Amino acid sequence: MAYNSVVFIFLFLPVFLGVYYMLPGIKAKNTALFVFSLFFYFWGAAWLVALLPLTGLAAWFFSWLIVKTKFKRVFLTTAILFFAGLLVYNKYLVFFIGTLMQLGMTGLHEVKTVSILGASFFTFQAISYNMDVYRKEKRFEKNPLYVILYIAMFPQLLSGPLVRYHQMSLQMRERTTDWLLFAEGVRRFVKGLGKKVLIADSLSFVVAQIVDNDQLVITPAVAWVCMVVFAIQIFFDFSGYTDMAIGVGKMLGFELPENFNYPYISTSITEFWRRWHITFATWIKEYIFTPLAIATRDIGKAGIFLSILITFIICGLWHGPTWNFVAWGFVQGLFLGMEELFLLKYLKRLKQFSVLYVLFLIVTCLVLFRTPDFAHAYRYYAFMFSPAAEGAHGLTAFFTTEHYVLLLAGIVLCVPFKWPEKLKIKDTRGIIPVVGDAAVIVVFLLSVMRLVTETFNPFIYFKF
Repeated sequence: MAYNSVVFIFLFLPVFLGVYYMLPGIKAKNTALFVFSLFFYFWGAAWLVALLPLTGLAAWFFSWLIVKTKFKRVFLTTAILFFAGLLVYNKYLVFFIGTLMQLGMTGLHEVKTVSILGASFFTFQAISYNMDVYRKEKRFEKNPLYVILYIAMFPQLLSGPLVRYHQMSLQMRERTTDWLLFAEGVRRFVKGLGKKVLIADSLSFVVAQIVDNDQLVITPAVAWVCMVVFAIQIFFDFSGYTDMAIGVGKMLGFELPENFNYPYISTSITEFWRRWHITFATWIKEYIFTPLAIATRDIGKAGIFLSILITFIICGLWHGPTWNFVAWGFVQGLFLGMEELFLLKYLKRLKQFSVLYVLFLIVTCLVLFRTPDFAHAYRYYAFMFSPAAEGAHGLTAFFTTEHYVLLLAGIVLCVPFKWPEKLKIKDTRGIIPVVGDAAVIVVFLLSVMRLVTETFNPFIYFKF
């Protein structure tokens, strides 16, 4: 079930909130949250619904073995291999076998695996919980039901934010459900819905029309504008989902961590990854990069560079089982490594240039992110960096006034700007909150109208 579906907005969420707020105590509310989370998952993957509580139970059991036995490292390694194995089976087995077959290895056969919704996120949460328990035993949870709820709770189940257990532990036991927080959650949810439906979805069709057509010949202008549009689309798609998840969390009394902080104003790729998908970037830094950096510390800066490169190759694979994603991760890691070694000091001196450097690198790398294989990526890069071929389609063949308006709106909204303070508006009569609430209502109505009349468009990060 997706947040941007009519079923979720007008059936699941109202029914769940009604039940949730009628129940008296925190334990009853947690029970309702767990049951409705299972139903939420059941809607999209019915026969896999038992996987969530079983994953939570397995995470707790491994943590118990880590705390209660002498073989802490053995059971931590077993836990990591178990949950990583679940993820590999779900996302990468077909890719690995297919690659080996292409390399000429005999005796292998094509396999089919089951797609597990949200596996990239809840397996990482299970791994982080066990690693935290191994590092600091005070984080061991004696009650397995809390760990199961942590894994299964639907607000962040399918696409994050990627939360760690210590961020949720106290909130699962004690949280307030006041109406101010609830109203803030509604506003945040509608903000995310508008981002997804009114901007991301509206731009996705023109991007698909250009990138997914193998027979199309386009000018460099079309190729560049399309990738800029895709940069806006993916940001509003994913940050929109995050806003909706955080909004639902607030409606329930939870404070989920922020995931985006205006990434397109970054002055380095290092800064970009502090602002983009923050919870995931923090996760890979703490649980992949840091152990690698410690293991390679004897070789100095080369070890840091190698650790960054390996971390971001894994980051690329996490996004999808294709060589394009591996290449995308490699390029990200390469520039991050160069920034760590020497590039950052030059970027700090050239702040105007550095923003353009980041945007250029992000936009050009998105070709690898958006195309399915190297052949398609090469063809697209040829359009970007070669003179226009005879008969190539220009901007007017694809982009309408509506697209340019949405693109401009997206660019403006990618930049932090506090309107009342910047414009020196004094709100002595309290009009700004009223205008803000009216805007929320308008965005909600426009979003619902589009949901009802247009084809359903799932979140991009659902496939990751």
